[in-house]
This record gives sequence, structure tokens and C-alpha cells, in this order.
Amino acid sequence: MNKQIEKTFEYMRRIDGSEFSPETIKNWYIARAYVLNKLKDVAIGPESNNHLHVVISGDSPLMLSVARQVALSAHYANFDEVSGRNRSVISIVSDNYDIADQLKKEEYLCNLPDYCKHTVFGSSPKNADSYIDIELRIERNRDVVDSNGIIIEMTEDDIHTFLKNTDENLLSIDTRKAVLAGRMYELGTLIDNLPDEDINSIKRYTLALDVFQHILLKRPISSLVDEETWSKDLIKVKNGLSIIFSADCFESRAKGIEQYCNNKKRRKEEAWAEIIEALSLSEHARWVAERLVMGYRPLNKQERIKDERLFGDVKKRYRDQLKKRQNDPTHIDLCSNADLRRINPNDMKYDCFIMLAIPMILKRIDITPTW
Repeated sequence: MNKQIEKTFEYMRRIDGSEFSPETIKNWYIARAYVLNKLKDVAIGPESNNHLHVVISGDSPLMLSVARQVALSAHYANFDEVSGRNRSVISIVSDNYDIADQLKKEEYLCNLPDYCKHTVFGSSPKNADSYIDIELRIERNRDVVDSNGIIIEMTEDDIHTFLKNTDENLLSIDTRKAVLAGRMYELGTLIDNLPDEDINSIKRYTLALDVFQHILLKRPISSLVDEETWSKDLIKVKNGLSIIFSADCFESRAKGIEQYCNNKKRRKEEAWAEIIEALSLSEHARWVAERLVMGYRPLNKQERIKDERLFGDVKKRYRDQLKKRQNDPTHIDLCSNADLRRINPNDMKYDCFIMLAIPMILKRIDITPTW
């Protein structure tokens, strides 16, 4: 099936409404293509004791864009938010004392460093008990020792080699997976009306998956970008990019499941039943990191107190108002999975559903997992 190539990053704007530079947008495209290529063979299943450890040599704008893309892409189902085990680690090798502040710019990690575990030049870690599955380290030494880490080094020279050896148009994105994944929101009551108990029971999603597979996926693939709305509404842009970043992880999810099937001698049907909860929890962790990178923040104390005092449609309108603010988007779901189950369990159903839909989406565009 032919690719559907679209320009998407050009629609991103800063919180104040100003444009990002053409260099920044180009760096995002290059970093995305490069990082996805570097991570394409990484398989980490939910039973694995390994974690990814990316060592980024240098602090140029391009390399900081690479750090951003790793934070968007490196999410695996063996992360344990209670103990913090198996976070994906990003080490940036630099002797620049200002690098931590640089990373908080909107074009790089934005709000993520304020909430993820991170250390700067060997200092005591901040946010050591963070529920986020990304850990950030600023280090002077590139000789990383990590006994359980799958260490991948990323350098500017390696990026230039990658660019020389690829014929792909890197300054655009194939949006087919994202378009198909986004159709799950058309299911509406088929998901919303499912009970909040046993959210990770596969049987509960049978009807929704049938409609998705036999009706929604049969339709022609349309454009993801809606020029009229994307050019005016930054929240629409961020929501569209969110689906792209989720879909970027589909193949790595599939590799993790394949590893699990091989290690545990399971058939794929058995594997899904056993690991769907781990996959859906991982998808929420991915979404949290992505939202922070894209400029969202959790509710502050005052906002949470107000939210807890509201009910029904009034609560829903308040939450919608917070997350649709152009200049300071705030989302109730930016929390641990444990808290999400308590305050907004309905959204957990979508994390579960999209993980179950991955094989269908990949098959629809002729990317069939080996399992």
C-alpha cells in the first residue's frame, strides 16, 4: 500500500502563538526518522529485566531534538511505576552547565524534566519516585556502565551517515497508522459504556474490535491534517501529533509481544490475555511523557481541589476547559496509572483498546508482525 505523506510539524506553534524556526522543524523531522531507525530492532517484552539506555553525545540543537524524540518513542511494557524499575534512560553527554535549562525549552523536552527522574552532573536525583517511565541524566562522561541496559549511542556523525544512506523523504510523515488509530474515537459508546471494572478483559472489547476491524478500517485512508482547523487550533495539532507518536510505537510493541511469545512459549492469543494490562499501562506512560513534552502539565493543587468538588457534566466541562487552553493546557490524566484508575478510569479503556487494535492496523497497511 502506498504511503500517505503529510507535513505535520509545520503546524506546531509556541505557547505564545509564535512560530518555531525552520531549523527546529527540520531537526524534529530528522530526529524522528533517525531515532525510529536506531530503535527499530529493540525488543523489550513485559517480562524482560532490560531497559533502554540511550547515550546522546553532544548538545547541539539537533542532538537535543534527538533527546526529545527518544523521550517520545522509548516506551516499553516492562516499566513498573511503583518501583520505578526499567525506565528508559536518556544520558546527554555535555559539559554545558546550562544544558538543563536548555532542555526545558518548548522545542525540546519542555515540561518533562520538571516531573521525570533526572540528575545533572552526578547530583542527587530529582523526582526520584516519579511515575514517569523516562529518566534523564546530564553527564560529562560518555563511558556509560549499565548492567541491565541496552545501550545505544547516538552521535551527530552517525546522523549524517544515516542521512547520506537513506532515500526517504525525511521532512514529512507517513500518517496512515495515525489516521487508522484515530478512528477508535468514532466508536464512542461502544467503549465509553463498558464497565469500569475489568478494564483489561479482552472479552469486553469484542464488539468494539469487530466494528473497528470490519467497518472503520475498511474505509479509505483520508488525510490526518485538516488545514482549516490545524492552522487555527493548536490543541487540534497537538492531538493529531499525539496519535502519530502513539502509532510510531506500534512496531516496537509488536516486537515486545513477539519476544514474550518466544520466551514463554505462548500462542499470540494467550499472550494478549496475559500482557494486555502491561501494554495499556505502558501506553498511558508513553502518553504522559508525550503530553509533557508537548507543553501540557498536571493539575496544580488548587485545580485538583476544584475538580474534586465538581460532579457530572460540570466536572466534564471543567476538565475540557483546562485541557483546551491554548496557552496553558492542563490535563487531569497526567498522573500515575494508579491515580488514573481512581479519578478517570474511562480513559484507560482507550489505552487498552488501541493496544488490542495494533495487529489490525499494521495488517491494514501491510506491516504484518511475524507472530
